[in-house]
Amino acid sequence: MKKILFAICLLAVTLASKAAEINFLENPTWTSVLEKAKKENKIIFLDAYATWCGPCKQMDAETYTNQAVADFYNANFINVKYDMEKGEGEMLADRYYVTAYPNLIFINPDGVMLHKGVGFVAANDFLILAKAAKNPETQYYTLKKRALTLGNAQFLKFAKQAVELQDEDFEYLSKDFLAAKPDILGDADLVDLVMNYAFVLPKEKDLTYFSTSKNKIIKGGKYSEEDFEERLVSLAVQFALSEEVQVTEEIDFEAVKGILDKYVPKRSFFVYNYFKTQYFLENRETDQALAAFREILDNPDKAGYQQICNAMMAFGPTLFEEGKLDAYLEKFTAIPVPSKNKEVAYLKDFVKAIIYIKTNQTDKFKEVANAMVASTSTPEEVKKDLKLALQNMVAN
Repeated sequence: MKKILFAICLLAVTLASKAAEINFLENPTWTSVLEKAKKENKIIFLDAYATWCGPCKQMDAETYTNQAVADFYNANFINVKYDMEKGEGEMLADRYYVTAYPNLIFINPDGVMLHKGVGFVAANDFLILAKAAKNPETQYYTLKKRALTLGNAQFLKFAKQAVELQDEDFEYLSKDFLAAKPDILGDADLVDLVMNYAFVLPKEKDLTYFSTSKNKIIKGGKYSEEDFEERLVSLAVQFALSEEVQVTEEIDFEAVKGILDKYVPKRSFFVYNYFKTQYFLENRETDQALAAFREILDNPDKAGYQQICNAMMAFGPTLFEEGKLDAYLEKFTAIPVPSKNKEVAYLKDFVKAIIYIKTNQTDKFKEVANAMVASTSTPEEVKKDLKLALQNMVAN
């Protein structure tokens, strides 16, 4: 009798362990999935993965084996997994705009995409994602179809999703949404939209209005003067690159400079040359990129010390790849720290440390990091990070 009871208990444990996972159909024919979804009147959940994707494996191990997740998904969806790099996965990747992994896609029985998540999602959030996918009031692609008719608060929620999903259409949707508003900063939701999500403002008059609204935005208590200034730079750059300003196929750099000079005159020199450096590097025009970067290094009074440090950190790895890092670091090191910025003098060595660790120059990193740890001018929080990095190197 005891053996029978033990066997029953063991069977119960086994069944319970098997229940705690989503029941996926792996790489089935897509037409059969659509047929099954129509027959059962269920939404399809498509896990779009790649075999080399770490977060995909993490979803398998942590999220899909959660009991609450398994119960909800098995009851409410047709669950399928496709390797996006073979078979019908390649077709589905094109159809459903899969550019990152995992893509967590919810599709109706007619094959229309309703909702999506991207990247690793923990169990609780994955349940929230599923419930949003079932509700027409929260389905991303359902909202997208009527985005221009949404109220300000609802469009703000939509905007957050659009940015998380890297939806390229959002640039135009947000621009059209704001263009229809008599006041683009008319309430708190519109202020949040402009400060956080809107890619570009519709017209120059809107940029002018925003640029003169610092007190109004800061007065709300949610944003600082620094927040406003950073956002103004971003909106000025994006407007300078918009079709309102750029009227030819080749980028008009003078037009970009004109907008920056007008709206962010104190930061125009640095932003303009930083933009040119980045633009030419992305287009593999190294000589022109280096010429723009030299403008920054040759004019520290115009660029600003901390901005130069940021630029050096950003472009240092590329300079290393081009075999030009040492020469530019020498030029960078020769720039004197302004007397009013003595408290950030440590940045000069910190920049080198960051570049060395990014370019796997371990010995050089250790030399700079140990010197910074021993220095009284290095802030304690920076020392803490450097010590941790040094410990990790020893451990590995």
